[in-house]
Amino acid sequence: MDEETRKRVAMNEATFRGINESFQGERADGRVAFRCECGRLGCNRLIELTRAEYEAVRANPRRFAIVPGHELLEVEDIVETHDGYAVIEKHPDSDDVVKPTDPRRELDQ
Repeated sequence: MDEETRKRVAMNEATFRGINESFQGERADGRVAFRCECGRLGCNRLIELTRAEYEAVRANPRRFAIVPGHELLEVEDIVETHDGYAVIEKHPDSDDVVKPTDPRRELDQ
């Protein structure tokens, strides 16, 4: 995968992560519908996680929650699989995109 494509994929994932940060609705069973945070153009699939599950993913700026099968192994690794979603971790060469775009990053970094 060339550098331009790698950056585009990382920006797509970062954009969906930013959208998911604003989701507030929680069902009675404690699950929340989030957008798949994959790097595929045009993906609009939803995944369901509890708030705690999503917080666990968000603890690492390289990690994203996706629909199983939406991983792009050239730029990321699958680090967890769950019922209905998977967690991928971007390779370190994507830090120049995923870390600065993390809505939870420390502003003084």
